[in-house]
Amino acid sequence: MGQPAVALELASESALLARAAELAKRWCEHGHMPLVIGLTGGLGAGKTSFVRALLRGLGYQDRVPSPTYTLLEQYDLDCLTVIHMDLYRLASAAEFEHLGVRDWLAEPRVWLLVEWPERAPQLLQRADLMIELEIVSENARRLVFSACTERARPLLAAISEPDSNKPS
Repeated sequence: MGQPAVALELASESALLARAAELAKRWCEHGHMPLVIGLTGGLGAGKTSFVRALLRGLGYQDRVPSPTYTLLEQYDLDCLTVIHMDLYRLASAAEFEHLGVRDWLAEPRVWLLVEWPERAPQLLQRADLMIELEIVSENARRLVFSACTERARPLLAAISEPDSNKPS
């Protein structure tokens, strides 16, 4: 038997952004931290857009640049610190070590959101939750959330709950 997983089909970018913001609020309210979340999917699948929406859901309103060239962006929020990493251009294991990930993994109130986690196997092994984004059509996306640790199992339950922003 594989890892527990939940799949979502989202018909538009606005649906993706709204769902990600809602999940961020739920996960933070329930105290789900520290967390390592890996985001996989092809170029243009929406990984960075998903992270931006998570940050918006946590109340962050400033610019959220893609860390494609910087490899890492840090966001200090009231409830936690979010580290957004994009390892697509990671050149070596030594470069990964210089990012200070080991220090972040020791922090109790941090989320590491990692695009292309497979580029750093040592971090991939630490992932609590994997989110695979797949392009279904020009605007539609399919997301598969897989719990890799016991800590991530409650996150799947929050994904399955009805969206509290929708009218009953």
